Order: sequence, then structure tokens, then C-alpha cells
Amino acid sequence: MLRVDGERLWSDLMTMGAIGATSRGGSYRTALSDADRDARNLFVHWAKEAGLTVTVDRIGNIFARRRGADDSLPPVMTGSHLDTQAPGGKFDGVLGVLAALEVVRTLNRAGVQTKRAIEVVNWTNEEGARFPPGVMGSNLFAGQTTLDVLLNTRDRSGTPMGDELVRIGYAGRIEVGRRPVHSYVELHIEQGPVLEAAGVQIGAVTHTSNQGGGMIEFIGENGHLQTTAMSQRRNALVGAARVIAAIEELGMAQEPDGMVSATVIDVWPNNRVNIPHKAQVGFLVVHADAAGRDRILNAIEQLSASIAQECKLGVSFSRSPQRHRFEFAPELVEMTERAAGRLGYSSMRLPTWTAHDALNMHRVCPTALVFIPCCGGISHSELEWCEPEHATAGANVLAHMLLGQAQQLDAIADE
Repeated sequence: MLRVDGERLWSDLMTMGAIGATSRGGSYRTALSDADRDARNLFVHWAKEAGLTVTVDRIGNIFARRRGADDSLPPVMTGSHLDTQAPGGKFDGVLGVLAALEVVRTLNRAGVQTKRAIEVVNWTNEEGARFPPGVMGSNLFAGQTTLDVLLNTRDRSGTPMGDELVRIGYAGRIEVGRRPVHSYVELHIEQGPVLEAAGVQIGAVTHTSNQGGGMIEFIGENGHLQTTAMSQRRNALVGAARVIAAIEELGMAQEPDGMVSATVIDVWPNNRVNIPHKAQVGFLVVHADAAGRDRILNAIEQLSASIAQECKLGVSFSRSPQRHRFEFAPELVEMTERAAGRLGYSSMRLPTWTAHDALNMHRVCPTALVFIPCCGGISHSELEWCEPEHATAGANVLAHMLLGQAQQLDAIADE
């Protein structure tokens, strides 16, 4: 029975994790940074070493292709991302890319030729930690945004994303998307505690949550901190502080079906002797149902207006594009379960609460998201961890799913 080299996979994960390594055991590789460039270079080296043909598109997505017997057919695609949060861990995204690469090596060692090509992809800027929002590369591939918008997106220092792609050498020439894909399978740590608590090795992800967010801007009046009378102050930061606390209290009331927190704050002029005249607060919402998400958004908008009035501030409220729940391809959910069972792994069905590149790829082709446990459900943290045996189990399931899709057969049943 086809199985990956788990020790090789673990070695790759630890080697990649050393790029941008942090003192607490995590990784700091925000998109298009020097560390991200080094991670990309290592991935490309390993891919070419495995005999894959590497191409880069105009937003920096990297595709490493293993030819199929009929290379004219749409490929089976698999992968995730190498960029991290600031800081992040060694597994979020990285597991999906490197496990897919190890699957290709396994097929090479076994001398297996597939009917369809298999493409391992590293999507650009999934995390959005440096250039918000996230899942950019796959979003453009799926036709949900434009290249110009992304290339002109700036980080907090004002640097355009397009300039950084050129600087690190990953401004490719290939058009983004505009080609058929047979199917997409993404392996990922769960980023939650369900699998670990249940003692289950493989999660077959059935559906997504409803996601949203927005930006609140309070406008006050600039003034000297040491001379303006307290009764005359219109401090935008006070409005921001009050709305942040109110949002957190609102979020606490949503368990277990939803959650919301403020996540970003910017203040002007942001110096110690001036009263802040402008403050922006960003927040994110997730909920099991759309009505619940919308209730939270409406409540935050009302809270913002009320706080602004009490603090004698101007206010504006904008909503970011919303993500609505959808079901992953049922046939691929079932294939996940069959692959796990055939390999002797326990499995269960569960949703994903977070955004992944798979959420964009479902617009392009049938898509699957496969989870493995992570310790304590911790992610987006230097403390993020998964056990080697779980990484191997996920890669083995991925191998059988890719083989089945690339051969247009049920590889599990036909062994």
C-alpha cells in the first residue's frame, strides 16, 4: 500500500521552519519578505530536485507540476502556503505544501504514472499578516479580484505588493488562473481542538462558516494633551477603546455558535503629547449561520454610533466583503473517509471556522479540505504544534486522494 516517507516529511517541515525561526519555536515569514523569498527558493529547489516543472504567475503563486500520461487534461491541484503570521508556527499552510511535495516523491519512488498531471501549489499571501486581506493568490486565481488591485495593495509602511514581488524575484510572467483545474485537495492542521479532544486522526471537512468583518473610524479633534481642558476634548482613541471593549463583550455572548473580536487599531497622530483626532478599529466575525453573523455586524454598527454620540465624535462604519457558508464536494468528503479507513486511521466529519485557499478554489473545481489534529487547537502562534505521526497520517491520506483523482479511479478501492 502506498505510504509516504514520514521522516523525510518531518525533516522538511523542521528545515522550512528554520527559515524565519523565532526564539519560542515558531516562524516569522510574512508574505514577500526576505524570509518568504528564502522559503520559496527552498521549495522550488526541492520541487526541481523531484523532477517537477516550476512556473510562477504574475501574483507570485508557484506551481510545481508532475506530468501526467495525458498532459492535456486539467491537472489535479494540491498545496497551501508558506507565508506565516507575525509570528506564526511551523505547520499552518506549510504542512499542505510540503506534504504534497512528499506525495509526489512517493509516486516517483513507486514508479506510479498518473493519467492527469499533479500540481503542487504555494499560494501567495494566504495569511494577510503583512498585506491585508489574506488568501490573495487563490482569490485572484479564482477570478474574485483583479491583478491591479493586489499589486497596488500596500503594507503598513506603504510598500506596494507589486514592488515586493519584483524585489524578491517572484513577479512571474504567467497569467493568473484562466485555466481549468480538475480538483483541488488541501491538507491542513485543524486550528481547533475537536480532533485532538476526540482522539481522531483525520478530519473530513464538510462545510465552512459564515465570516465577515469591518472597519470603524472615529473622528475627534487634534489638540495639545497638556493644555486642552478635559471637558473640551474629543479623543478618538477613547471611542476606539470603548468600542473594542464592547465588541469583546458581544463576542463572549456568542458562544458556542459564533465569535468576534477587534483585531486592528490605528491612531493619528499617535504621539504622546497630542489628543488623537482619528482612530480606526478593524474587527472580524465568524458564525455558524448567516443570520447570526449579520446580527453581530448590525449590533457593532449600532454600538459604534452610540459610543460616537456619547464621546462627541464623528464615526463611519464599513463592512468588508462577507464569506457565506458552502458545502465542500460530497464525493471528496467521502473519499477522505475511505482513504482514512483503508489506511487504518480514524476519521470524523467537521466544519472549518477559518479561511483557507480551498475556500476560493471551490469556485474553480471540486475541492476538499482535510484536517489533522494540532496540539491544544493552537495556531497562528509560535506554540503551534502537531505530532509527527499525525503529519504522516495526513500525507498518506492526501497521497491516496491525489492518486484517485489523478487516475480518474477510486485508488482506494482499486488497490
